Amino acid sequence: MKPKNLLPLLLCCCTGFAADYQLQTLEKAHGMFRAATNATMYAAAARQYDYLVKEEGIRNGDLFYTLGNTWFLAGDVGRAILNYRRAEQYLPNSADVRNNLDTALAQRTDLVPKKQLPPLAASLLGWHFSTPAAVRGWLFTGCWLAAWGAWVWVGKTRKKEARITLIAAGMLSIALLASLLTETIMKQRADPGVIVAAEVLARKGDGEIYAPAFLDPLHAGTEFQRLEARGAWWHIRLDDGQDCWIPATAAETVAL
Repeated sequence: MKPKNLLPLLLCCCTGFAADYQLQTLEKAHGMFRAATNATMYAAAARQYDYLVKEEGIRNGDLFYTLGNTWFLAGDVGRAILNYRRAEQYLPNSADVRNNLDTALAQRTDLVPKKQLPPLAASLLGWHFSTPAAVRGWLFTGCWLAAWGAWVWVGKTRKKEARITLIAAGMLSIALLASLLTETIMKQRADPGVIVAAEVLARKGDGEIYAPAFLDPLHAGTEFQRLEARGAWWHIRLDDGQDCWIPATAAETVAL
């Protein structure tokens, strides 16, 4: 795992030139990364990269990927997963990001299973969840064009094949469009996050007075959807559908 060359990034983000302190921070982080020989040294390098994100407001897939790598080498699985998820938003087709994310996910303490759909829903909607959005987009385009072609065909002939083609292509177009719109809306509403504390005791309400939600604490790297922020507490939903509350300081959201 090597740090990305982020100099072009800084040159683009600044107004005409890269600020000296940003370049100094970047070079310092690179130097610390190359010199690191243990987890403590990698963590120190990660904090230098993190400065560019949190203090300088730089948003870039290569920077998040580098941060993920550095935190992973520091042994901080939670922050590694968090930054790989952030990198995904800018580099959705990167095999490096996907592979490193999978490696980090495999090292989590909490392996929360995904909530399963009821059998009937899984049978009817399995294609929606198993087919990538890009593929569904191309299928929609093809079906939409086929529907219009069939419309023209119906106007020129009385063959039943033309009407069947029109109905089939039209129904498939509607189903695929609904699938794409639903996914878009769900993504806009989603507020994913990752636990970054070594462990945190989830509770049934927004305070220490509430009973623990689970027998065991949640650990770094556990992913969730944030449902609500109330003071110093977050209401979250885990991948298996269970809800709980955690201190806001124990986690970070993917969106900055």
